[in-house]
Amino acid sequence: MEEAFRRSIRKMTGASIRLNACPNRSSMVADLSQSMMVTWSIALFEHLDALLNNLDPSVGNSEQISYSETAWKLADASFPQIIADANKLYDEFRAKWMQRFSTDEVLRLLLEGGDFIHHDEEKGWALTVKNNKQDISAFYSATIHLLVSDAEPLFVRMHGRVMQLQEKLCKYWHGESAVDAVSKLLPCLESSLREKENAMVVSLRSSLNSLAKKRFAAAFNTKAPARYYRTAASCARNVGRFWNPHYAYENGFLAFTDDFCDYARELTLHVIEWYHSKWSVFLRGFSRGQLNLFETTASAEA
Repeated sequence: MEEAFRRSIRKMTGASIRLNACPNRSSMVADLSQSMMVTWSIALFEHLDALLNNLDPSVGNSEQISYSETAWKLADASFPQIIADANKLYDEFRAKWMQRFSTDEVLRLLLEGGDFIHHDEEKGWALTVKNNKQDISAFYSATIHLLVSDAEPLFVRMHGRVMQLQEKLCKYWHGESAVDAVSKLLPCLESSLREKENAMVVSLRSSLNSLAKKRFAAAFNTKAPARYYRTAASCARNVGRFWNPHYAYENGFLAFTDDFCDYARELTLHVIEWYHSKWSVFLRGFSRGQLNLFETTASAEA
């Protein structure tokens, strides 16, 4: 996981990601096996059984088994381009929303929102959003929800690009390298994990909205009395001070937007890079010498 992604998660959640330095391999393999689709698990078992019952040193047509040169070159050229396109889209996305949450625009949203802001002749201007689910939800829907709803299609769009590329890679990979039982092992394993991958992507996409809501609500998690300001513009600048603790931005919404844009971008790049790493592993195949692993297994069972 890239440091930029860790940092964006820390900003949105207030907590750091801690990874186990020494993962348990047995547990990982067990989890992996439970993630596989049943039909593909059966096919994988059949290929393994055919291989173990017919260990031929000449199996495979080349030194590298399940290696597709065409698919490898396509992946090597295409994934960096998708990453570059994603960065460009998110640069434009950030610029657009930093403008939309300028102090003047935030003030307009507050005034046109009806009862989000209140003016007292003696005390001044104050935000009326209280620490309750109804008020926070209404305020979120009128402001940050628009930002999040605009980010989700970008994530879906870039993931769609990856899925289109994945289908092309599979076509070349299966056509060039899946010719016998041993060369079908990796393609079969890859196919068996697709359902789990899709569930993972859906979960990551939903985090855009769930994390945004939690961070938004945290700014109003207080029982302190309403704070009044001399002008409506000053009130607008101080909404969501929780997101802008060091006053690095002109208003709190700009701070929130900047942090959210970081997270949305890094989440999307993380998914793209994950698929790039996945296909870098699968498309390189394995060498003929690694078939000794299967011979050892067969001997031990005998």
